[in-house]
Amino acid sequence: MVETEREDGVDILWFRTDRINALNVDVIRPVIMKLFETPYTKVVIDMDGVNYLDSTAFAMFLYMLRVARSNYCTYRLCSLTPGASELFEMLQLHQSLDIYPDRATCLESFRQSSPY
Repeated sequence: MVETEREDGVDILWFRTDRINALNVDVIRPVIMKLFETPYTKVVIDMDGVNYLDSTAFAMFLYMLRVARSNYCTYRLCSLTPGASELFEMLQLHQSLDIYPDRATCLESFRQSSPY
């Protein structure tokens, strides 16, 4: 359900599902949270192909933000579908989360930014 790879010191994560909801968030969350166990970890979450998110998905992203920050980690989202992007904006999560149009731009943002 979740795939990961590492490129230039950044963990990249993407999903083999088109929805993140109450039925699968308990499978997805531990994979992501494991990455935040190491301080200063940088993570790109590629949302390409994820067309549906429910309230548990948004709660997961906010919880991950808190955990990441508490362990000096950073995660950024990229490749949101138009529907997902609209939901993030409607919930004003685009103000709290770093969101990029594609994976390459997101990875480049880590290269140009501070150590974490």
